[in-house]
Amino acid sequence: MAIVVERGSSKHRTHMMILMAVALAVLILAAFILPEYQVGRVNRMWAMAIAIMGLNLVLGYGGLFALGHSAFIGLGAFVTAWLVQDLNFDYWMVIPFSMASAFAFGSLLALPALRIKGLYLVVITIAVAVVFPSLAKIETFGIAEKTGGANGRIIDEKVIPTGLGKALGFTETEPARYRYFLILAMVIVVTFAIRNLLNSRAGRAIIAIRDNETGAAVSGVNLVRQKVFTFGTSAALCGLSGTILALDKGFVAEQDFLFPLAVEMLVGLVIGGVATLGGAFIGAFVIVFVKEFSKNINIDFGIFVLDGKGPFSALIFGVILIVVTFFLPRGIIGSLKPKFMQKVYRIDPKAPPLPDDLSRLS
Repeated sequence: MAIVVERGSSKHRTHMMILMAVALAVLILAAFILPEYQVGRVNRMWAMAIAIMGLNLVLGYGGLFALGHSAFIGLGAFVTAWLVQDLNFDYWMVIPFSMASAFAFGSLLALPALRIKGLYLVVITIAVAVVFPSLAKIETFGIAEKTGGANGRIIDEKVIPTGLGKALGFTETEPARYRYFLILAMVIVVTFAIRNLLNSRAGRAIIAIRDNETGAAVSGVNLVRQKVFTFGTSAALCGLSGTILALDKGFVAEQDFLFPLAVEMLVGLVIGGVATLGGAFIGAFVIVFVKEFSKNINIDFGIFVLDGKGPFSALIFGVILIVVTFFLPRGIIGSLKPKFMQKVYRIDPKAPPLPDDLSRLS
């Protein structure tokens, strides 16, 4: 028998507060239970979760098929490296600039989306993702000097515990744990910001364009402004993801932002669940941890050895993705959430208030 609550009721809010408290406690404990190198992987997972949220905003909620988001991540990372290394910015000062630069780039990329869509839009965004790493290596305007060119660039400033961080027990020998909480705070803020955006008038306009572009225009939605806003916001989230990767790794290189990264993001989105907020975290976990798990598989069948570190590495990961997609075609969140909501916990919409005339009769 499912537990039934009314959306927005005090009971519903209490349950949500308990759920968030439990989730936060688990996340805090994970930082101290996991070994240092695994915490570093979790930090990358957080960064990829934010990037997949950005991709989900334009593809899942906006219905615009774009595959150029690896370029936005790279732009955010390179802007971070340049400002921190050359202009002595603190990482926290860089965030607005990396997001703004990615927003501007994404808004520029949105211009073709105003006239074309479908496979043609896919081709344009793929071209951007493919060309971007090469652009990071050209000598014109001193770009290669700022990005490090083919060799990449080391960022001397490291995020290590100082002052309050040391007082809370963090040490310089395990800086990934300290960065974990800083990155987690950004992830929480971004998650709530995206949730509020989707529930706002702008979010409803984004979804309306996806469902029926003509109907949205007739209803008063400014298609040009909304598409540019969607692309720009999506790119800005990826720019923030690039800053987090640079902050955590202390090194940026064009090899980290090749087109396969955009494909991995798409895979993570589909596996986690398109147009679901929680799917970004499931997808990020898959492309960071499940991919690493597939590399450590070693099974001897007698005739041949299935070794994840050998030529079968991509095959093993591909088989895992195919199996998940076959049994959960709407993604993990998209497939399991309806069953959970029906059998375990159901949230009913709040009934609209009765008109004054009817309320007096009741």
